[in-house]
Amino acid sequence: MHGTADVKVEETRTGAILRLTAKDPSQVSEVQRMAEGMQRCMSGSGTPQQGQPSSPGQQQR
Repeated sequence: MHGTADVKVEETRTGAILRLTAKDPSQVSEVQRMAEGMQRCMSGSGTPQQGQPSSPGQQQR
């Protein structure tokens, strides 16, 4: 399969909204982890979200 998620960008008055949609229902949790990693990167926070490790390297396959 080519790519895990479809990405849509919506412009707003204050920035943008990124919407990630898993291409396959079995990949939803993987797409959620990617989104949480992006959120931590962009916010500058190393705090784990929903029990995820703070180090992205621990999640790579």
